[in-house]
Amino acid sequence: MDQQSDRAIDRYQSRWDQLQATLADLDRRDRRIGHVRVGLFLVVLTCGFLAAFAQSSTVFVIAGALFFAMFLAAVIYNEPIRDAIEHHQQQQRVLDRAMARVRRDWVKLEKLSPKVTTADLDLDDHAISTATDLDLFGRASLFRWLSMTETAMGNRALASWLVGRADADVAKARTECAQVLAKQRDERIEFHCLAHQVSQMSGDPEAFQHWATGPSWLSSCRWLYAYANVSLLIALSGGLLLLTGWVFASSGDLAKYGAIVLFALAVLNTLLGALLLAPVHQILSVALTSRRSVASYAAMFEHAKWLPGGNDASPLAMSIRARVLDGPRSAKQGMHDLSLIARAGALKQSAATFLLYLPLQLFGLWDVRVLRRLEHWQQNYGNACRDWFDALGDLEALMSVAAVCDEQSEWTFPHWQSSADKQVSATRLGHPLLDDQHRVCNDVTVGPAGTFLLVTGSNMSGKSTLLRSIGLNVVLAATGAPVCATYFALPTLELGTSIRVTDSLAEGVSFYMAELYRLRSVVEQAERLAKSGDCTLLFLLDEILQGTNSRERQIAVATVLQRLVDCQAIGAISTHDLELAEDPGLTEKASTVHFRETIQTTNDGQEEMTFDYKMRQGVSPTTNALRLLEIVGLGRGGAAEKS
Repeated sequence: MDQQSDRAIDRYQSRWDQLQATLADLDRRDRRIGHVRVGLFLVVLTCGFLAAFAQSSTVFVIAGALFFAMFLAAVIYNEPIRDAIEHHQQQQRVLDRAMARVRRDWVKLEKLSPKVTTADLDLDDHAISTATDLDLFGRASLFRWLSMTETAMGNRALASWLVGRADADVAKARTECAQVLAKQRDERIEFHCLAHQVSQMSGDPEAFQHWATGPSWLSSCRWLYAYANVSLLIALSGGLLLLTGWVFASSGDLAKYGAIVLFALAVLNTLLGALLLAPVHQILSVALTSRRSVASYAAMFEHAKWLPGGNDASPLAMSIRARVLDGPRSAKQGMHDLSLIARAGALKQSAATFLLYLPLQLFGLWDVRVLRRLEHWQQNYGNACRDWFDALGDLEALMSVAAVCDEQSEWTFPHWQSSADKQVSATRLGHPLLDDQHRVCNDVTVGPAGTFLLVTGSNMSGKSTLLRSIGLNVVLAATGAPVCATYFALPTLELGTSIRVTDSLAEGVSFYMAELYRLRSVVEQAERLAKSGDCTLLFLLDEILQGTNSRERQIAVATVLQRLVDCQAIGAISTHDLELAEDPGLTEKASTVHFRETIQTTNDGQEEMTFDYKMRQGVSPTTNALRLLEIVGLGRGGAAEKS
């Protein structure tokens, strides 16, 4: 691991250790208060028992009430401590995930990252093909490494960046935002902590947006709110009768009538709640999952203040700030107003306030009153909600890119060229998903238009890894992140790939036909871009059309490449077929490079094949298929010789 990775891990580990020390202190305080709570609760039970059997119970009732009040005070005092413990543990989890990313610890990353598949991201067929070819999603993928996202909005935003066009203006705007956010280390950890918190809650942002843009429920039951007011007046009247009868002992009938009124009203409202208010409870569960979730979303939106502001800011930063922070219908204002409603709706969610909620609901239909305030909020902010959460997704994706900017400080930011410069140039280009100890870097040039890079070499020599290195760094550049190189220049690009193609028995498609369909898609993409003229296709083709004989394969490959070159596309194609590499129709347009292997004899007389993964000019001078056959014991008499 190099110095930049070591520094990032040391920084994360130091912060983790600080949190652990604080957690130890909080845990001690929590245990002490826990003992106090248990002791007070036992005293309350004892007072209750004595009050039930003692001749003079008043003293024990009063004492029990006092100790119960002390118990409730201890519970309320303990809640912030337990919240702090949970929050510190969440921060440690974020740091664990960040350290696993830097180390490329795929096993730990899989445990700490949300499970995201292409099916969750609503990608089209072309995006799925490119993602499969370049390992954009999955266990040891670019998404798994790059992403610190937790919410569905953040996952979708970052995924769309990975499979979208590598647009110069868009990427520069993302880079500007990410470089600013990279400096806010503690704030980013807090943001990811909040994102994890809301992702674990039962509230679904999609369901919330659906409710916010939908119709009002109370408008179809206008009588219900009027009845809630009448119910409250009846309850106050019954309470007044009960109080009068209790104060004036001679008015015992009044107390009895008041108790009957309150009991009847409580039963009526309970039945009403069970029969009619299920939709109300469902709406409240969607819109106000908890007071804490609303507060967490509000805090996440607040982090947009770290984005660049002013007239010189990028359109992306201005767009996010406008939707999240500025104006009377911004997410900041909307979440502030929603938090006030959530405070009222949260009475039944806390043990400390449930005893207050119960009479309010039984006698005044508290949930209906909360819903009325909530639907007023819906009228004011409902149509803006989708923009808020889209902006939040962009912000969460930017936080992931910012982490890479901070951790990989020795990587370089891409140099974006004009669309007329149809060439990708890289110095010391490496595979970003390999750790520093195993990564081998090469200087690579793809283009200009009318040419392509022809990569030759024997099996396992590094041809496919080079193609993926080019593609993955283009994708990184598109997100605004630094790339794994010391220099990287490119124009606005779209990727077209055919690297990992499979047949389909279910659809009756052979491997060869599956390849043809994929190549047709790449050629059609090149033709579309050639007509628009605002973007270049970068194609990456690995060992294509292997399902036919050598001569027909040469003709077919030459035909496909000619179609692509005619569309002014640039790209790279790999092969270990030396006859294909020497085809005159290909070599005149190709810049040919190769990878090679080295055969060494070990001390026990066995042949060992090694690769240095260094790219060299010209056609590969060696092949290794038969050598590998011998090494694994499948050569002539291999099994007998080994025995």
